[in-house]
Amino acid sequence: QVAAHAAQNFLGKDVLLIHVLSASAAEMKMIAAAGSPVSVSPGSDLRIGFGFTKTAEFLDAGITVGVSVDTTALSGNASLFGQLKKIREIENAKNHDEFKISARQMLELGTIEGARSLGLGDQIGSLKPGKRADIIMVSTQHLNMGVFTNPSHMLVEATLPENVDTVVVDGRILKRAGKLTSLSTK
Repeated sequence: QVAAHAAQNFLGKDVLLIHVLSASAAEMKMIAAAGSPVSVSPGSDLRIGFGFTKTAEFLDAGITVGVSVDTTALSGNASLFGQLKKIREIENAKNHDEFKISARQMLELGTIEGARSLGLGDQIGSLKPGKRADIIMVSTQHLNMGVFTNPSHMLVEATLPENVDTVVVDGRILKRAGKLTSLSTK
């Protein structure tokens, strides 16, 4: 399918490709040459039998990669941390290499690389002056967070949605001390 899209000039920086699990090495070169980003969605891809992500191959080909959930009906939840961990486990297992993709790389896929894949890297995805104030703060006080070796590893390997203490989106506090601040929970 990628080759057909490339032949029709349907690839480009403004075209986000999703579910491209069957992309060949030649097609990955086409994607990279066109500058099309790819979104990987391991929860739904595994659930419906599409196959394993090719995250490492996309990265090795120089393709911008972001992470998506696709639909909670398939993935069960919208936990970005769960998706990041799943991708890392898949890629490290496929490559028989515990360090094929590092926890730091996974955090980058979930933050700045995800923003770049959407064409929003100049506005979100990292903490820099002039960018939107989109921040999450994770509490490390729960037992599941006891895998502390370095912050990236802890976030990717152990963090659950209930560990998110504070959420700030564009400067607005939406969650504080584990409680939603702008949505009614009744």
